[in-house]
Amino acid sequence: MTDAPLRRSWVISAASLALWAVSVLSLVGYMAVIGRAGVQRQAADQLSRRALETNPEPLIVLLGSTLALGACAVLSLLYYTYAQWRHVKRRRRRLESESEPDADLGVERT
Repeated sequence: MTDAPLRRSWVISAASLALWAVSVLSLVGYMAVIGRAGVQRQAADQLSRRALETNPEPLIVLLGSTLALGACAVLSLLYYTYAQWRHVKRRRRRLESESEPDADLGVERT
């Protein structure tokens, strides 16, 4: 991984996967808090009602951000795979072009 764009795509993929993992963990944590006892559900409902007055439902926002970050993670992994494939293809072409003059002379590389 000496190619700068390849390294950059790896960093972007790792960051997007980390953000997605944090989002999934926070969604699971939020669901665990809401899914508990009735008293906690009532407290969560009151918080949700207060939040609805000013902002959208926190669960909806969290679910939407988790889905969006998951899509970004998938796209960044696809781009990273494409960048690796392109890097390997360029390297193979470069190695083949270096070995062609030796093939004309009848010299084999081992």
